[in-house]
Amino acid sequence: MGLDTVELVMAVEEEFGLEIPDAAAEEMITVGEMHSFLVSELRRRGRESDPAQVFERMRTIIVRQLGVNPDEVILSARFVKDLHAD
Repeated sequence: MGLDTVELVMAVEEEFGLEIPDAAAEEMITVGEMHSFLVSELRRRGRESDPAQVFERMRTIIVRQLGVNPDEVILSARFVKDLHAD
């Protein structure tokens, strides 16, 4: 993972109050994969897990961290190839 993705993961962890294991983070190629992980982990912990709300919070972080247009942050977007994270 490059610096952009490490900082993104750290920001997501802080926002949602959970830890994303390095091995799991490295497997998250798309926004959708990160979203699925977050929803699943939040549900497992008995916390907020409305998929639409989780996505909006996550999209805000991605836009802020990567400086991309919100319209680019879709579930199929790849962090490196589509959103140009290093």
